[in-house]
Amino acid sequence: MGLQQLSSHPFILLRTVCFAALLGAQAYFPSESAAQLSDSDRARLVSQIRYDASQITEDRFPDLELAKQDVTEKIDAVRKFMLAQRSQSNGQAWLDYLDLAPLSEALQSDSLSDVARSAIDVRFRLIGNIEGLEMSSLTRLRSSIEKLLAAIRFRDGEKAAEQLGKQLESLAERIEAMDQIPSAEDAAALSALVSLLEESQQVRGVVASIREVFGRPNVAIFVGESAIQQAVNRDVNRSRPIRDCILGTRIIGEAYTTGFVTANLLPSIGAARIQVSLNADVSTRSTGYNGPVKLRTTGNAQVSATRTLNINESGVTMDPAFATASLNTEITAIEHKLKLVRRIARKKAAEQKPKADRIAVERMRQQVGEEFAQQTREASGMETPNISQKIAPTLNRLSLVDPARLWGSTDDALFVDTTLRRNDQISTTVSRPPISVAYDAAIQIQESVVDNALGPFLAGRTVNEAMINDLLAESGRPVEKKESEDAEPPFEIDFARLQPIVFEARDGAIRFGVRGTRFAQGERELKVPMEITATYRPAMTPEGHAILIRDADVNVDFPGRKRLSVSQAGLKRTIQKRFDEVFPESLLQREIEVPQTVEIEAIRGRQYRAHHIDSRDGWLTIAVH
Repeated sequence: MGLQQLSSHPFILLRTVCFAALLGAQAYFPSESAAQLSDSDRARLVSQIRYDASQITEDRFPDLELAKQDVTEKIDAVRKFMLAQRSQSNGQAWLDYLDLAPLSEALQSDSLSDVARSAIDVRFRLIGNIEGLEMSSLTRLRSSIEKLLAAIRFRDGEKAAEQLGKQLESLAERIEAMDQIPSAEDAAALSALVSLLEESQQVRGVVASIREVFGRPNVAIFVGESAIQQAVNRDVNRSRPIRDCILGTRIIGEAYTTGFVTANLLPSIGAARIQVSLNADVSTRSTGYNGPVKLRTTGNAQVSATRTLNINESGVTMDPAFATASLNTEITAIEHKLKLVRRIARKKAAEQKPKADRIAVERMRQQVGEEFAQQTREASGMETPNISQKIAPTLNRLSLVDPARLWGSTDDALFVDTTLRRNDQISTTVSRPPISVAYDAAIQIQESVVDNALGPFLAGRTVNEAMINDLLAESGRPVEKKESEDAEPPFEIDFARLQPIVFEARDGAIRFGVRGTRFAQGERELKVPMEITATYRPAMTPEGHAILIRDADVNVDFPGRKRLSVSQAGLKRTIQKRFDEVFPESLLQREIEVPQTVEIEAIRGRQYRAHHIDSRDGWLTIAVH
C-alpha cells in the first residue's frame, strides 16, 4: 500500500470474442416494455410515504453519543493498524496524510461545528482513487464518519421529526404531480431525499419502495451480432488424408472440405448465447484394397455441426455439440486382371455398399462432431476475468458498491445491463430506449449514473483549477488553454453537497456541468448557489461520423437570485470564461483505437467512431462502428 496456423482459426477468434464480452462492464428489463412511472406505482408510493410519515419517532434517529464513540474507536483502530505496519515509515505517512488529530480533539469538545468540520475534512481524505484507501480499517472509519454526520444532522429529535414529516408530505405531493417520465429536477430531488431518509434510519418502507420503483438498470453495454460475426465467421477450405478400414476393405485417399463457420446470437436472459455452426461439403477420392482387388470410389458428403456457448461473468459454458452427415458414394472402377474376379467383386461391393455407406456416414458424423467439439472447447479454455474482483478496490476507494449486472442476448446483440447505485441512491424508472441503427458496439447511460458515481467523491468538496485539469488529463482530454496576454490567478470551486454534477439527456441534447456553492479567484469570491453548464447537441461530420457540438456559450446561473452586485456580475463573466476552457467545443470527434497491447487479437488495433448519438427521456445512447 502506498500513497503515491492458429491466428486465423475461426474458433480461436471465437475465443477472443468471448473474452472481449467478458471484459465488457446485473437486473434485466426488456426495453420494449417502455417502462415508466405507472399510476399503480405512483399510488403505492404515495400511500407508503404517508403511512411511514405517521410512524416517525424521535428515538429511532441516529444516536449522537454512540456515533461519536464509534468514530473514536475506529480512529484508534486505524492508528494501531498503521503503526503495526512492517514499514513504519509507510504507516506514519498514512497517519500524516489522514491527519486524524483535529477530529479526535473535536470529539472531546462540546463544539459540534468543529466535529462536523473535522469529520468532513477526514471523509474527503478517505475518498479518492488512491491505492490503499480500500483497506478495511479505512473504509470502516469512513462509514463511521458518515453515520456521525447523519447523527449531527438529526441531533434534535423533535425538530428533526417535524421537518422529516414535512419533507415526506412534500415528497408525496411531488410524486402525485410527477410525469410518467420524471423530469431531471424530479429525479434529482427524489435522489437527494432518499439519501436523507436512509441517513435518518426512519421510514425504511419508503426507501425500499422508492428504490424498487426507481430500480431499473441505468447502464447498458452492447456488442452487435455483426461484430461477433466479423470475428468468428470464416470460410473452411482444407484437405486431409483418408486412412480407414470398412468391412475388411482398407481405404486410402483424400478428402476435400469446403464450407463456412458462422455465429448467431440466440435470445437469452442470464447469459449471452452464441450458436456456432459449421456447414460444409466434403468430396472424397479414394482407393479401396481388398486382397488383389482395387476399388476406385468418389463421394460427396454434406456435414454440419452446431454448438451453443453460454457467456456470463462466471465464464463460458457449452451445450453438447450436435453433428449430422449425409454421404453419396460411387464406385468408379474395379481393378483386377481377371474379368471374372472383377464381376464377382462388383456384385459383392453392390451387396455391401449400403452397410458400408452407413458405417462411413456414422464415422464421418462422429469425426466431425469430435473435431468441432474440440475446437469450440478452446473458446472456454480462457481464464475467466473476475470483473468484480478487478473493480472492487477502485469502487471501495470511491465509496461505491459493485454494480449489479446481468448478461443476455437478443437476435441482434449481446448485452450487459448494469445498475450502479448505493443503498442511499436510486437509478431510474424509465427503461432504456431501443437503438434504431446497426452497430458494432453501443452504450446507453441514464442520468442517475453520473451523480451516483461522482456524487460521493465530489459532494461538498473544494476543487481547484489544477485538480480539474488533472482529472481532464486522466480522462484523455487535457485542457488546451487559450492564449491570453493577461495571466489570471487560478480558481477554485466548492461543489454542492447535493447533485454536484449536472447531467441531463433530454430532447436530443445533453446538458452537462457542475453545481457549486462558492467560486473564488485570487481575492475575489462569490458565495451563492450556482450552476455552470454547457449544452451539447449531436451533429454529423461530412465523413458520416457523429459528434457532439457545444452551444456557443457556457451558461452560468444562480438559482433563486434575481440580481447580482456589480462585482458579482463581473465574477460571473470570469466563471463563464474559465469554464469555456474546461468544456470543449466538441466531443467524440476522435476515433477510439484499441491499443496494440490488448491480448484480444480480434479487436487489437481496431479503430471505432461514433455514428449515432441519441438523447431522450434521461438516456444517452452512443453507437460505434
